[in-house]
Amino acid sequence: MYKTTFLILAFSLPIVAFSQNGYLVLKKRHRPLRYFWKDSRITFQRNDGEWIHGIITNIHNDSFSLTRESIRYTLSGVDTTHYRGYIFSLKDIYALPTKKEMIVHDNNRVRVILGHEKFVWVRNGFIFQVAGAGYVVLNIANDLIQNEPPFEQEKLKGLAIGSAVFLIGTILHWSFYPHIRIGKKFHLEAVVISGM
Repeated sequence: MYKTTFLILAFSLPIVAFSQNGYLVLKKRHRPLRYFWKDSRITFQRNDGEWIHGIITNIHNDSFSLTRESIRYTLSGVDTTHYRGYIFSLKDIYALPTKKEMIVHDNNRVRVILGHEKFVWVRNGFIFQVAGAGYVVLNIANDLIQNEPPFEQEKLKGLAIGSAVFLIGTILHWSFYPHIRIGKKFHLEAVVISGM
């Protein structure tokens, strides 16, 4: 009994002594989705729209310290520059990229682009816009080629359907936001381990 307790304490003390000072957790309502520890990389969008990429250096109750990382690609290779001393409040974070999105470093700036997401052209309305506009333009062009009036009473129904499909695509495009927006559905919490 005493040997088992001693072994547990002997193995747990180094873990406690060298453990992290906390972590950030991204939750969807109350379910944890992703964790960010000290020394892990994080990419997020600030409230002003700027994307930030860096390494977490410390975690506080409502903020975290970050070393920003800038990656430049040149003909001679990759040049990585670190800028230390940034502190961001959790309220500064507007959005995080999904796991399927790609982070691109371009001229000392960070951009997040759509990666290998399935059905993204359907979700952002592009397919509906192309199909609706194509249907309307094709019907009008066919009628003009055949010297028929394109806006006759029986043809207006088809044009209205094509216009409605285009309008649905436009509404989907306006409302499409591919990133994880921090707010009611998703929120980011800092968990600080005391006694470190």
